Amino acid sequence: MRADHAQLLGDRYRLISPLGQGGMGIVWRAHDRRLARDVAIKELRPARQDEEFDVRTARRHALREARSAARLSHPAIVTVHDLLEEDGRLWIVMELVEALTLQATAWHLGRLPVHWTAWIGFHLLSGLRHAHAAGVLHRDIKPGNVLLTGERVVLSDFGIAVLQGEPTHHNTMPIVGSPGYIAPERMRGHPATQAADLWSFGATLYFSVEGRPPVTGGDILTDTPDEARPSHRAGALRGLLEGLLHADPAERLTSDQAAVLLSDILRKEGIAVPPMRLTGSGLFPPGAFTM
Repeated sequence: MRADHAQLLGDRYRLISPLGQGGMGIVWRAHDRRLARDVAIKELRPARQDEEFDVRTARRHALREARSAARLSHPAIVTVHDLLEEDGRLWIVMELVEALTLQATAWHLGRLPVHWTAWIGFHLLSGLRHAHAAGVLHRDIKPGNVLLTGERVVLSDFGIAVLQGEPTHHNTMPIVGSPGYIAPERMRGHPATQAADLWSFGATLYFSVEGRPPVTGGDILTDTPDEARPSHRAGALRGLLEGLLHADPAERLTSDQAAVLLSDILRKEGIAVPPMRLTGSGLFPPGAFTM
């Protein structure tokens, strides 16, 4: 069955329309006939379909993504429901999140206010802490992988995530991730770590308040992010961003320290927040993402 002509997968999921396309495949809106609900289905497509190596690589990516995300249950992380293989193609069935990305939102508005960014950061960090506690490293945190629904902040696309302790954790493969959001030590060939995820988290918040990433692809090899591009609009977030974007991972803020800073910033902005928990959730300030 060809992906673009498929009507039914696994005698259960009816494809409706494409939602988007990335480097590893296409995401479809689909309908789950058994549970009578719409879902998102990610179709994994090899880069070169005529090479068996790429098919094996796509299968490995699919299994890694499904197994990594399936270990997680948090309102700030997209839920994985199922993994299918049909006619040589791989499909990951996920929760359908109707949302704009942080990237699209910031591009539309130019940049986001400090208190919006702090609120996004608070909930995104809660989900990231949950993933790290489960031993999952995301490795591709960026504005395009952060979904904003008005009620939730959701981290998506665990396509290059790894479980701590897996062989791939030791960077035997080429660097993967998005330029401008990869921690400097990873660009120099060091393994992915929780600290590297936190650098990417900081770069994502920087983009939110500044409207641009903290570094370009080349800057990261020679300059620390704050030296390359100082933050001009971060306001109360400046200390947090400088701490997260520290070039030395040993000097970088921990997730606990970042959680305390974000909670303090939100309270000073007059936004009451509960203690950050690994399974915490919350709502945006009224009207935060309505135009």
